[in-house]
Amino acid sequence: MTTRKTDTHSTSRREQEHAEMLEAAVARPGVREVMQVYGGWQEKDRGLEAYRSATKEAQSIVTTNSSNAC
Repeated sequence: MTTRKTDTHSTSRREQEHAEMLEAAVARPGVREVMQVYGGWQEKDRGLEAYRSATKEAQSIVTTNSSNAC
């Protein structure tokens, strides 16, 4: 029986690189504010999802009791 060994080294390296990039980005002026605005927009956009699903056009479902193409 063979077990798969996961590569935790590359995952932790990726996580560390991500953290470093995020830290560098947040250190730049205005980035934190833009992220807050974008997060607010995402929250409002999720709130409209129910409206969008209720107002989109209904799909036509065609059923038949025959398999003839005629």
